[in-house]
Amino acid sequence: MNTSKSRWVNFTFLIIVNVLWAAQYPAYKIAGDQMEAGALNFWTFVFACALLVPFLLRQKRREPGSTTHWGRRAIIGFVLMGLLGIVPPSVLLAWGIAHSSASNGAILSLTIPLLMTVMGALLLGERITRLRILTLGLGLAGTVLVSINDVRGASFSRSLLAGNFAIFLGAAGSAFYNAYGKSLLERFSEIEVLVWSYVSGGFFCALISAIWEAKPVYSVSGYSVRVWIAVAVLGFLSWGIAMVLWMWVLNRLDVGQISVSIYLLPFFGLLFSVLTVHERLRPLQLVGGAIVVIATAVLTSLEKPQISHPEASLPL
Repeated sequence: MNTSKSRWVNFTFLIIVNVLWAAQYPAYKIAGDQMEAGALNFWTFVFACALLVPFLLRQKRREPGSTTHWGRRAIIGFVLMGLLGIVPPSVLLAWGIAHSSASNGAILSLTIPLLMTVMGALLLGERITRLRILTLGLGLAGTVLVSINDVRGASFSRSLLAGNFAIFLGAAGSAFYNAYGKSLLERFSEIEVLVWSYVSGGFFCALISAIWEAKPVYSVSGYSVRVWIAVAVLGFLSWGIAMVLWMWVLNRLDVGQISVSIYLLPFFGLLFSVLTVHERLRPLQLVGGAIVVIATAVLTSLEKPQISHPEASLPL
């Protein structure tokens, strides 16, 4: 694949990823009305693994000579992925929003691209270039325009401090998952990183649910078909297909390069709200969305990754 075409493929996949991720907003709302956070995320990872494991097995059959680099270091790595990279942006984030507000969650989540860039530098030795700083600034400005209602509704009073801190830890966990996950891609395939991090994260979610939740993970009676459809959407789309595409691009570009694309998520989430609940889309929000798209295109197409990776075919 020539370089120009490859860069536009990366950009296109990042657009698709954020569209699929945006589907999690209504799905989490539907499922969260009946399921508590630990159980909800456990079953989400079960559905995601049900989708991904057959492809992992096929990958092993197609590459019988490949070796998986297991050992104490790898096991510790996936435990960290589950404990620090899965639990915070799932269970802890849900708890934080419940003890703060959705507006605060939306605002504090804007720190994820910046945290990704910083963790990419700390954990992977990536450069923080002027172009990355510029596009992050543009992306943040565009997202503020998209999320103007959340900005107006945000509150950071002392009574919401614990919830806000939990939301921030959720954002940091998401950034850690991406940066540390990229380091694991040196020894494991994209599918392997996803499946084993989901197994680890699912274990911790089940443990949290069994200990603290009123209706633990193993109690599944009483949930409606609508809830299970929402969980399937989360597992198959947001944590399944979307994450495979995300990991594929992450393996080709620096963490700092793709971090700005996270700012696309609020815009596509707003578009879903326009289509599903007929929320009004304002001109400034369209301008903000356009700014984020441009910033993502510039960073992924004009800047080369610090470390070049060989071309790889999608595992799905």
